[in-house]
Amino acid sequence: MKNKTITRYSTHTFAFCAALMFASNGISADKTPLDSADAKFVKQEAAAGMAVVKMAELGTQKATRPEVKAFAQRLVTDHSTANEELTKLAEVKGVELSASMEPKHAESFQKLEKTETADFDKEFLKVAVSGHKKCINKFEDAAKDAKDSDVKMWAEKTLPTLKAHLAQAQDLNSNSSTNTGVNSTPPMTKDADNTARNERDRNASTLTPIDQGNSEADVNTTAQIRKEIIAGKDMSMNAQNVKIITNSGKVTLRGPVNSDTEKRLIGEIADRVATAANVTNQLEVKSASN
Repeated sequence: MKNKTITRYSTHTFAFCAALMFASNGISADKTPLDSADAKFVKQEAAAGMAVVKMAELGTQKATRPEVKAFAQRLVTDHSTANEELTKLAEVKGVELSASMEPKHAESFQKLEKTETADFDKEFLKVAVSGHKKCINKFEDAAKDAKDSDVKMWAEKTLPTLKAHLAQAQDLNSNSSTNTGVNSTPPMTKDADNTARNERDRNASTLTPIDQGNSEADVNTTAQIRKEIIAGKDMSMNAQNVKIITNSGKVTLRGPVNSDTEKRLIGEIADRVATAANVTNQLEVKSASN
């Protein structure tokens, strides 16, 4: 009788501890099967998350710019955490995940792996921007439409991090394009019109994308401004790729735009998101000769 009581007690204790473990990770112990759409989302994003970590690990090894290498490490850290959470969620919900990389992700990884060192940063950032844009669209849909509350909650929780990654990748890519023009080493001689800009860029007090703040508020501000710029009608590629640096709530806008109208509209977006008192607009209108 005593042994049966102990057995029942142990079983109940184990179940209680398991429930606490799931709850501590924001995941309920509900094993109700997911509907097909939710299950598909979990499987697809588990595969994508695994691929991101593999490609980012490659980035920590092959990237040449220190800020790109640091960004790659951030992807490894953030996506490894997200992958662990999603793996636990899948286990609780009874979704079986694949342990191998999907062919489309494997192909992207192999292309990056074969990319020459001189071109790696450009290609790595291109993949990061494209992949995160697709990811964000899927996560926004899941955060809005997922039937399972745990899947919905995880998507909502992960979205700000993905948006911050996208904003940083775009800023790093923009910085590379602005500084190197055609993705090659700039010539020793500079155009006379660029002298003032070059002097300012060498000034240690001038903010660059690597000065972007890491707080959730700062990365969300940058991500929101970038999102509204990209969503703007008829914004040029230059306008979409301007540098947005948010640090301690202060926003600095830099880079070339095609017109005074674009400069004004981007400034208004930043003013609305961060308030005008916190925005420094250093955008430069390209001359017709440029």
